[in-house]
Amino acid sequence: MDYIAVYNSQYMLTIFHDCRLIDGVADRVSEHIDVLIDNGKIKAIEPTRERYPAEGMLISGVGYTLLPGLIDCHAHYTLDPWAKDPFSQIATEPVGMTMLRAARTARDGLYAGVTTVRDAGAPRQLNFLLRDAIAKGLVPGPRLLAPGCAITITGGHGITFGVEADGMDALQKAVRAQMRDGADVIKIVASEAAMLTGPEAAVEELTQDEINMLVGEARRRGLRIFSHAQNSVSVMRSARAKVDSVEHAFLADADAIRSLRDNNVTLTPTLAVTEITLERDDLTPEFRSRMLHIRDKHWWSCEEAIRIGVNVVASTDCGEPCIYPSHLWRDIRILHDRGLSKMNAIKAGTSRAAELLGVQASVGTIVAGKQADCILVNGDPLVDMAALGKVALVMQAGQVVFRS
Repeated sequence: MDYIAVYNSQYMLTIFHDCRLIDGVADRVSEHIDVLIDNGKIKAIEPTRERYPAEGMLISGVGYTLLPGLIDCHAHYTLDPWAKDPFSQIATEPVGMTMLRAARTARDGLYAGVTTVRDAGAPRQLNFLLRDAIAKGLVPGPRLLAPGCAITITGGHGITFGVEADGMDALQKAVRAQMRDGADVIKIVASEAAMLTGPEAAVEELTQDEINMLVGEARRRGLRIFSHAQNSVSVMRSARAKVDSVEHAFLADADAIRSLRDNNVTLTPTLAVTEITLERDDLTPEFRSRMLHIRDKHWWSCEEAIRIGVNVVASTDCGEPCIYPSHLWRDIRILHDRGLSKMNAIKAGTSRAAELLGVQASVGTIVAGKQADCILVNGDPLVDMAALGKVALVMQAGQVVFRS
């Protein structure tokens, strides 16, 4: 790529010149397109022309594809994916070290083209610290929508990154505490986790009335809410309560998947986590057998959701061992493998993800007037989806924050 910088400004005029464009809106790619960025926003999108004013920065897009910045709808940036046991590590090490590790994760996510993330829970509300550090420019990273602690029952799944509460009164107090302290979104844990307990033991943990109340509390404050739910009962309870999205649904049957569609609830399947976990060479035979069983059920539930028209979005579950922030492109590719078209899989990690998170007015598409969150990737992801992992440049809010 060629760069021509002529004057200094926080937001200089930038022109992506002669690009292949996937804008997150259209169902087809556009060739030979110029995208003009001014004052942090997308100013114009027009056919390529030869001459522009001298002032500004010209970025050649020949051979590259320009896309909206990627959006990860489920990640734990305060859990260290490079650790053998992130859960034990975060429970024992000093908070300062945890935050340094989180800053590394955020930086790597941004440099991989992820410009927005919905965090899925952190101990001691540490995701608030990370969110605010990124927003203030103290560390590079995606804009972070943080729930604080996930809401779980005593001894339930997520106690490492959640707050424990039992019964209607305690759960209500717990969710109100997250909102008081600055939650952008609410995360609840409605079931155990099959990867940890096994498919047969992954039972529901919140009642229908409890989920209804938690959803009502979130709506009262105008917040969105998402639910960790893996077995059929927990998925159906979450859907009936009309959460915004259900996470995982590894073990959901046809009735549970249909309940997502019927209640207009999005599925965040986190497909990358089961595939990448099986690539590890340190799994015991027992755990590998469990994962293969879960993966097959996971694939089926996602395929069924896609088949019947459930809205599906991309995510990593970064923070699990070996699930890195740069793996979002792989989740997008697996969504295609499970039944989405390549273009719809890309939208699952851009425009549809933005709609789920409620940030579509500013990001998720390359449209005039929106914030300039853009990435250039080497090649054409509609030919080879691995191109999404070959990020050459990342622009966040009109500023180039990474180039390879």
